[in-house]
Amino acid sequence: MYIRMAVLILAIFCVGTAELSPSGMLGELSRDMSVTIPTAGLLVTVYALTVVFGGPIITAVTTRIRRKHLLVLLLLVFVLGNVVCATAPSFGVLLVGRVITAVIQGTFMAVCVVTAGAMVAENRQGSAVAGTQFGVTLATVLGVPFGTLMAQQVDWRATFGTVAVLASVAIILILLTIPDAGTSSDSSSVRHEILAFANRQVIGTVLATVLCSGAMFTVITYMVPLLTDVGGFPAAWVSAVLLAYGVGSIIGNVIGGRCADRSVEATVLGLSWALAVVCVIFWIAAPSAGGSAALLVLFSIATFALIPGLQVRILSTASDAPTLSLTVNMAAFALGAALGSWAGGQVITLGFGVRAVTLAAALFGALGALVITQVVYAARRATASTTDGSAAGIEASR
Repeated sequence: MYIRMAVLILAIFCVGTAELSPSGMLGELSRDMSVTIPTAGLLVTVYALTVVFGGPIITAVTTRIRRKHLLVLLLLVFVLGNVVCATAPSFGVLLVGRVITAVIQGTFMAVCVVTAGAMVAENRQGSAVAGTQFGVTLATVLGVPFGTLMAQQVDWRATFGTVAVLASVAIILILLTIPDAGTSSDSSSVRHEILAFANRQVIGTVLATVLCSGAMFTVITYMVPLLTDVGGFPAAWVSAVLLAYGVGSIIGNVIGGRCADRSVEATVLGLSWALAVVCVIFWIAAPSAGGSAALLVLFSIATFALIPGLQVRILSTASDAPTLSLTVNMAAFALGAALGSWAGGQVITLGFGVRAVTLAAALFGALGALVITQVVYAARRATASTTDGSAAGIEASR
């Protein structure tokens, strides 16, 4: 089981690195392609929008394909997209390569989570989801810095080429190690899959994902200015703080997975409110160099601890449509990222200053926590009502 999980983590690491790397090499890309940095930034924006709108469509039309075959097929498309990026003669072709790469991400990540969940007992679902999320964490901590270094020392094209090679290795390992265990959904049709997804508990969790992701990326997008401009943190030490942020994300991922194993509802309820509170404390501590650094690490623990719980809740509330629901939830995460980065920019543009982005993040987090509170207590009321009804029926039959 551990070898299979490691293979999935490698594949997710490749996808996560390809998604995030351009943000660390926009300067090299813009110079080589003779475009402005804002134009080069479209590589990130277009990618996110493709994940949002393309993921659910790809999932809907591939529900009858067996999971192992689907993982291989999606990774083949991913490799093709990265080869296009690595050999792109123009910025337009590079954008096309990014679209090809992005269109598989939501479905691929969802199938990985479902596959990992199928390899463990039901009471270990949280740890399985956290295990797959570890691939994204590694991409953040190792993949992106390595891609940036490669772009600076060799060529930005080498980053995409390296990812393509690693993904090809992952394809071979998937063929050798991952069992052929059913389709991406047991539903009889796309319509059944969509209907299974369309319930208030799932929709509420997806909405909470958008809002909590918004809180996360409102801060992440501007975390360097928060450290240097607001906290007065020495620029030479920023990389060390970002490394600590990465370590915090790993710790949060492990904590969140283990908590979700015990109680998904309590985990998402408690951590969503914790995220909002941490953002408020961040605003208070931001003017201090040490305080801003410490709160950024605490923020990473809170956010990455929440992610596994949200995904496990989707799996448990939409068991008839796990892949589509997870894909939509990941699209919601991408949408929240876009909203959060935009909102943070608006806060600064309107003259409230960089420090105020933490309050904007707190607002996103509080709204997400309110949604989670509503759906969790609605689920508890429904369970209590069903239990009372069953007890009354048994009593009446005596």
